[in-house]
This record gives sequence, C-alpha cells and structure tokens, in this order.
Amino acid sequence: MKKLLLLFVLVVQNTVNAQSYYDADNNKIDKATFNKLLAGKEYYHVENDSLKAFKLMYRNNRGEKGSLGDSENLFKELNEKLNLKLDFSKPLIIYYYPGKDPCNSSGTSTQKSQIQWNKELEKKVKKVADVNVLRIYKDKEGIKTINDYDWKKDPNALIENLFFNYHYGCRSFIIINKDKYSAFFGEYGQDQVAESLKEILKK
Repeated sequence: MKKLLLLFVLVVQNTVNAQSYYDADNNKIDKATFNKLLAGKEYYHVENDSLKAFKLMYRNNRGEKGSLGDSENLFKELNEKLNLKLDFSKPLIIYYYPGKDPCNSSGTSTQKSQIQWNKELEKKVKKVADVNVLRIYKDKEGIKTINDYDWKKDPNALIENLFFNYHYGCRSFIIINKDKYSAFFGEYGQDQVAESLKEILKK
C-alpha cells in the first residue's frame, strides 16, 4: 500500500512539474531542442507561469495579424465591463501592460519622460487616423503613469486570454479595425504603432 501511495505521489509530482516547450511557430519540441535554439541569436523566450509553458519568439518578428470574427461584440463587452463608449466605426488601439518585469522596471525613464513619450506617440497616431485608445493592465505595479492616464484593469482577463497567452516583456499593443487585428508582442517604438495602424487601415 505504501509503495502504491509513493508511486501515486511521484506521478502527480511529475505531472504538476511537467513543462512544455514550443518553437516560434507553436510546434511542441523537447527541452534540449528548445535550449539549443535559444542559444542562438535568432530567438528569445517567453513564459506562461500557470501552464508552465515556454515559447520561442523571433527577435526580429514579434508581430501577429489575424481576424477576430465578430469584433463588434468585443467592443460591446469592453464598453459594458469598463463603462466606456468605444466607437466601433473607429480603430481601437489597446496598450497592454503585463505587470512588472525586468524589462519595464529597468532603465532610467521617469513619470515625466513617459508622459512626454506618450504625447509624441499620440501625435504620430493622430496623423494617421482618429482612433479609440484603451490602456489595459494585468497588474498595475510599476506603471509610472497610473495617475496620468485612464488605465483599466483587464476585465476577467479578457484581453490576456485573447492575445497574451505568454508574458511578453515591457508592454505590447494591439490594433483592432473592424474584424481584423494587428498585435505586437513586447517592447515597441512609436513608429511601430503608427506603421501598424497605417497597414491595418489599408485592408
């Protein structure tokens, strides 16, 4: 009986401690292959703590484009849960903060410099189109502009479940236009937002 109990405990521990590894195209690979690829300069990795999953990302290609199907329902859900008035006829830019990490908690940026950076970003975006803007966080610790902008808690992990199965360092953004979306995972520049907006408006 004791041997059977010990076997059961070992099986449970192995199951609980099991980790999954995926390449940049979401194919499951073993840990040795994962580490070998990661040792090169082409990739970095992201994690999903709750699922104990690790995924490779291309350093020079961190974007994703696709279709949401009926995105009007997403607008309605965000409006209802966050008491907003997002206009479905306009593109929506979501700036997503995943929580404090080594990327967004290092460096020398201050509240003042981040506000200035955001103002410059807003100018570049306005030159392209009139848009809805939504700032969403998973965990607000470390957001230096929390009192300067209308940051919203991700309602029931809605945005996280749709776009962020992994923790992408620093911050990310998503642009939604009608049923199309364009996402950029991890730290981004002002021009990347403006260029992604131009591109999605062409479709």
